[in-house]
Amino acid sequence: MQTYDLSAPTTRSELNALYAKMRNEPGLCRVEPFGAYAASRYEDILVVQKDAQRFSAEAIAAAAEPSWLGHNPLAHSMLSRDPPRHTQLRALVSRAFGPAGLARLESVVRREAEALAESVVRQREVELVDTFCFLLPRNIIGHLLGLDPSTFPEFKRWVSSINLIASATPEQYEGIRSAVREMKHDMGAVIAERRRKPGEDMVSDLVRAEVEGSRLSDDELMSFLFLLITAGMESTTHLIGNSVIHLARLPEQFEQARADKAHIPRFIEEVLRYEPPIQLNFRMAASDVELSGTKVPAGSLVLALIAAGNLDERVFEQPEQFLPGREKGTQHLTFGQGMHFCLGAQLARMEARFALEALVSRIRELKLRSPEIEWIPNYGLHGPRVLPVELIPA
Repeated sequence: MQTYDLSAPTTRSELNALYAKMRNEPGLCRVEPFGAYAASRYEDILVVQKDAQRFSAEAIAAAAEPSWLGHNPLAHSMLSRDPPRHTQLRALVSRAFGPAGLARLESVVRREAEALAESVVRQREVELVDTFCFLLPRNIIGHLLGLDPSTFPEFKRWVSSINLIASATPEQYEGIRSAVREMKHDMGAVIAERRRKPGEDMVSDLVRAEVEGSRLSDDELMSFLFLLITAGMESTTHLIGNSVIHLARLPEQFEQARADKAHIPRFIEEVLRYEPPIQLNFRMAASDVELSGTKVPAGSLVLALIAAGNLDERVFEQPEQFLPGREKGTQHLTFGQGMHFCLGAQLARMEARFALEALVSRIRELKLRSPEIEWIPNYGLHGPRVLPVELIPA
């Protein structure tokens, strides 16, 4: 069985070429630095994402809670739970992300996007990640949770620290432990306050939620808040950032987005396929299993390489081309499949859509101030670390 090193490619094109080699292997591959089995073809990834009996999500817990860290609520969220508890937890929290909940949020997201776009366009030359791409999902999550805006500046440090866990060096350990402690303290205070005095916010809704006589414990609430803050901010930040990069590099796409708002959702779906903010999923073989002729021993780490599957020529015609509105354009793997399909997928789409609408309606040109993008150093997440741009007002 061939082993591939995911750290070897130095450019996106080199990584995509590596994925193509992996898809042409007769079965699964092994990958470093994880020492894991990897599914790189679309159909194999579907199986890994959907078959919770054979491919357990508990691998996420192991990755999120190394021995040097101690207890990490994120490791015990529903993201790392298998049925039946995952089913119960999802039922308890899913109502907040249903059509009615999103409809209530729509005006808030639009208002925030308009205000942030107005601010960055006035600056003209601006670093867009910290001033726009991150601030929109940060402010929306803060609003959802009913938090005081004075606490919002802490989110960036918390999220950045938690996302370092899998690749942290010993020099970073204490900073990450400190961030987790602070987040637990502050979110614990929020939960306690909502139990004493519920309001009109998601935490209060979760405190009141009941399905078949079951309610969320404080630990389960804490785990969900950790998941919402980290996943809800980081992935949407990178979706918006990756979208801006493609608007800047593809002037015809920018002009289409300016001319027709209906083009923007199609454009976002293609960004999700072509430049996914989530690059892979972790799973663990629950027993000895076989996939595409490869025998995987029980307890082995298995990676579903989303970014590779989204480029599978067996499913997508001309997968290396950026083609919004393509056939099967919404059938990408980025939000997962089956029971672990991302609860916040529609919210992320809404935030990205309103962000791009607000931005392109205010400018006649979008320029990257550097031809080279400085990407975040993370195997699982993909987006710009910084994004210096020039915005030419309309």
